[in-house]
Amino acid sequence: MTTKLKIDLNQGLLEVEGSESFVKLIYNDFKTHFAGIDTVEDLKPARRTRRSKPAASTTPSQPAPESAPVPEPATAEVEVMPIPEKPHPPAPTYTLVSDLQLGASDGRPSLVEFMDAKFPLTNEERNIVFLYYLQHTLKLKPITPDHIYTCYKQAKIRVPLNLENSLRITADQHGWIKTTNTGAMTLTPSGKRYVEKQLPKKVKH
Repeated sequence: MTTKLKIDLNQGLLEVEGSESFVKLIYNDFKTHFAGIDTVEDLKPARRTRRSKPAASTTPSQPAPESAPVPEPATAEVEVMPIPEKPHPPAPTYTLVSDLQLGASDGRPSLVEFMDAKFPLTNEERNIVFLYYLQHTLKLKPITPDHIYTCYKQAKIRVPLNLENSLRITADQHGWIKTTNTGAMTLTPSGKRYVEKQLPKKVKH
């Protein structure tokens, strides 16, 4: 509850506002400096205001009693559990097709001779050159990624780091390969036409 004391003394004016005990303390101190003022034992509470700090006084005053310290809120330690990483799927492995005949025979060029004639520059072009040789020269069926892997090894060309992804790009982005649900691959008409008409690349002079 807020108590307010106001003394005029011919416009000398002492105005104090605060708790009742604080106002009484200031009033008694004021009386010791100004003898002859009537004693007021009980102070009636004055109008309540929203101000909580005492107004400035024209005379020395005692400091306001310190309020009890507010305890700090308790904090709880939270243990952060690491999120386990999702296991990466194992990289696909490929097997050499041991009975694949990739050498020259009966007037048929070898795989290396055919590849040198077409001179593919990218892995996607090599994929369809190998597939063309297997499908249209050897008349092989079905053709799997293991066959393409064997062609890379036979031609002594480094296999793409992710052969499966390389074949997918060849199929999805270029439309040169068609893959069945069983994984068997065949050249599309556009892939066949690219090998026959676009390779080797024409060099501009």
